[in-house]
Amino acid sequence: MKTPPKWTSDAADIEREERKREQSPSSFSFSQGQALVLAANYFSDDRLVPGARGGVAAKHRHRIQLALFGQMMAALEFLFKDFVASVADLVPTFDEVLAQAKWIQVDARRVLSFRSASSTAGAGAILLHPTQGWHEPADVNDRYSALFKRAPISKAEIPALERLWILRHSVAHNAGFVTTHDAIRGGLPELAEGVADIDAEYLGQTFDFLCGIARRIAEEVGDAVVQAWLKTRTSAGADYNRDKEMYSALKQLATYVDSRTKDLPQITKGYYTEDFKRAGS
Repeated sequence: MKTPPKWTSDAADIEREERKREQSPSSFSFSQGQALVLAANYFSDDRLVPGARGGVAAKHRHRIQLALFGQMMAALEFLFKDFVASVADLVPTFDEVLAQAKWIQVDARRVLSFRSASSTAGAGAILLHPTQGWHEPADVNDRYSALFKRAPISKAEIPALERLWILRHSVAHNAGFVTTHDAIRGGLPELAEGVADIDAEYLGQTFDFLCGIARRIAEEVGDAVVQAWLKTRTSAGADYNRDKEMYSALKQLATYVDSRTKDLPQITKGYYTEDFKRAGS
């Protein structure tokens, strides 16, 4: 079987999303999630001729929406990993903690494989993207707290997120079928030995819930990263021209754009002056 080609498009929104993927993981997560919600609603009854709204269309739509839910949860996992990887690629501020992290296992074959793929991935991506354990909210909080002194998931959000990961497991590994074991451990007894009916409304609710986590990663964890780096510069005094390039990159990590059609903001000296003042206080 042939390897599929890379998907490309010259659409302006795709170029904008690529910039967000490279510079602002939380903003990229929003764009991806909203695109999946739009895709789920694209096949509404209003878009189908009356004769195509019956059982066959409903079954196909259900299968598509299951797949979209799996992608939405995958986008969250990517955000968890890519944010840490992006920080590691930009600054050495957290290198010592990363070096001591037991959940990061360095495998020589894995590192060498990046060469054969002609990859431009940085050290952070090589270290972080192959890691496991991102479906356990408590572990995610422990990792982020050890690195950045901030937890991306609130205690109140953990039970709901655990249920979403159980559903994602069922979609990814059991074609949407929820085993009795998974139903019990996920607090979903009504779904035992059945297929979850994930529709466009549920996808929208899931997206809204995950947005809170994505925003927190940018605005709270990202801000902590900016402040931690700036504190290493305070002894030399504020110098925007000296720090502009690195500060701008870090500030984009701390940016959350909750619109697919809106581009990332320009990082100005005013942002730097305000953040530097906080770092030195």
